[in-house]
Amino acid sequence: MSVQAAPGRASSTGRMSGAQVRRRIAVLDPERDADEIARLSLVTLHGHDAFVYLLFTVAFMKQVAVPTMARILHRRGTGDILRHTAKRNDDTIVFFGHLLDHGPTSPVGSAWIERMNAIHAHFPLRNIDSLYTLSTLALDPHDLTAPFGVQLFSDAEREAQFRFWRGVAVGQRIADLPADRHELARWAEVYEQAEYAPSAEGREITAALIAAFGERHLPPPLRRLTPQVIAAVSPERLRRVHDLPEPNAAVRAAVASTLRAYAATVDVRRVAVDRSFVTSFGDARYGPRGPEEVGYQRGRRSVG
Repeated sequence: MSVQAAPGRASSTGRMSGAQVRRRIAVLDPERDADEIARLSLVTLHGHDAFVYLLFTVAFMKQVAVPTMARILHRRGTGDILRHTAKRNDDTIVFFGHLLDHGPTSPVGSAWIERMNAIHAHFPLRNIDSLYTLSTLALDPHDLTAPFGVQLFSDAEREAQFRFWRGVAVGQRIADLPADRHELARWAEVYEQAEYAPSAEGREITAALIAAFGERHLPPPLRRLTPQVIAAVSPERLRRVHDLPEPNAAVRAAVASTLRAYAATVDVRRVAVDRSFVTSFGDARYGPRGPEEVGYQRGRRSVG
């Protein structure tokens, strides 16, 4: 479901304030309107490229903290995540963008989910690993930012985000889906305790992810601090697994102040009602593409 501006609420240039977006969310039901709330929350309101890329980077690092997942993605050094890190990341976010723009049960959303299923069929993914990926998507936007004293997402937004990603997981035919986000959080905690372990593959992928974030979103003089920035946002367990540096007080304070300044200006910031990850992470960089042109291409060496 794509977002439409309420009559009289958006300017002629197709922009509205964050406060207007939040008022729109407030009149929607997180169960019935989960897809629309998820898009308004994750894309329209908080779809800033650097913020999205930061959350994505840490979520990906969490997945490769599991050695079985790290080995699948590493592929003995031939994995797209090592050879074409930025494009591999962009492609995944483009998948998310199509699902958020149209909803997972729409014809467009279903086509992109089937493309994901076809890609995943090439690899020996365990159901529990797919469940954990679901947890990072559904829970991390709040869980990674709340420790800095900011409340970016209302309870209704968090509930809708869970329901949206659970709907995606249903389309992916993932089994044993938790019924609510609290159950998912408890399950993810047990999974991390059992499955997290250091691996050379996981740490190599993590280094590539951190470098890609710095190259895209930090000015050259500050790129040496990228590991510190990412470590500041990463949970302690994740830092230990990947041997990330303990973030120093200055970097932690800078990250915290940046997030708090961002949170304080959400209501007054004007955002494009038609903002889309598909455009910012896909079309603007690689041109329009269909599902078969995005992501892993078996036997083709020139893709990310």
